[in-house]
Amino acid sequence: MAGYRKLLLVSSIGLAAIVMALYSLPLVDWYPLQHQPTSAVTKSESDTENQVRSPSVSLGNGNQEVQSKIEVQTTTEKLQDIPPATNNISLSGWVGTEFGEYIAGETVILYSPSQKARYSIVTGNSGEYKFVDIKPGWDYVLKVSPRGMFDSYTKSQIKLRSDQEIHNIILDPIPFGILIGRIVDPYARPVTNLELSVTTVEKEYWTTSVLTDANGTFSVSEFPKGKFKVTIKGPQNLRVSGLKFDPDTAMPVILTMDLGPYNLGGSIYDESGQTFDGAEVYLNWALHENGVRTRSTRKVTVNAIGEFQFTGLGPGNHELVVTAWRGNTFKQTVKQTVNLGVDSGELIIVLNTM
Repeated sequence: MAGYRKLLLVSSIGLAAIVMALYSLPLVDWYPLQHQPTSAVTKSESDTENQVRSPSVSLGNGNQEVQSKIEVQTTTEKLQDIPPATNNISLSGWVGTEFGEYIAGETVILYSPSQKARYSIVTGNSGEYKFVDIKPGWDYVLKVSPRGMFDSYTKSQIKLRSDQEIHNIILDPIPFGILIGRIVDPYARPVTNLELSVTTVEKEYWTTSVLTDANGTFSVSEFPKGKFKVTIKGPQNLRVSGLKFDPDTAMPVILTMDLGPYNLGGSIYDESGQTFDGAEVYLNWALHENGVRTRSTRKVTVNAIGEFQFTGLGPGNHELVVTAWRGNTFKQTVKQTVNLGVDSGELIIVLNTM
């Protein structure tokens, strides 16, 4: 029995020595071949994956472990800087006034120059609107051109990146005031009992008719701020554009018509002295003052002996336009400038039919 115990002790000591020897060998020599990396690229990808999954793993010493943590943090920061790739952004809100009144039936337009995208929608009964499936962008423009008496609304440089964006639109009402004007001739004499139409340009549907009084004055109450035009229909079709109304200043508008003591007439023939089956004569007059453009046109038809006549004209340049035809074989238009008060008021116009 003693010999057996002695043999067992010797065997245990030898086995321990073998284990110690094996443990002291390099680990890479005993690493299973089937798990060793096959290329540098595969090792790099595996290392990166291990770093992301286990940022606190030790590589053998303190310095290497700190370096591994820094690399993982840098990679995470770069990923956070990338905007989310999504096409499901929505923009919604309502259109109303500062008093909480919702405005239905207005068209809301959203567009982005960089994205080359444009969207439009009409507000609902509660003034609500919603755009869906919008492309992400940083230069969106939100615009409303109201049909009612409100100023236009434009909001630029809108950034859309979140899944759900909200932007409410408050429209400012257009100020109103009393528009006062006066119609005179080139000699500053009033033009009385003249019916004219006043129409807003921004809100073209808003128009009214007024009469000038004994002083040539007219007025329109509750007139909106902004651009407007004046038209007069009759023997002298007159149109005045470039007018602006500001209720804060309420400056009166002075308009001049082509009226005066001058007449312009003449005769129209061909080279053989014959008249035409038909001929129309137009007389145009224009005046430009302080950005306001006034134009008038008169029209007459030649009589059976080829004569025409305009009466009650003011001084200055007038453009005469004659359009004459003879069946389906001849048609000609000629233009001539006449300075009334300087040039003769009697013209002879000969058309060459050859």
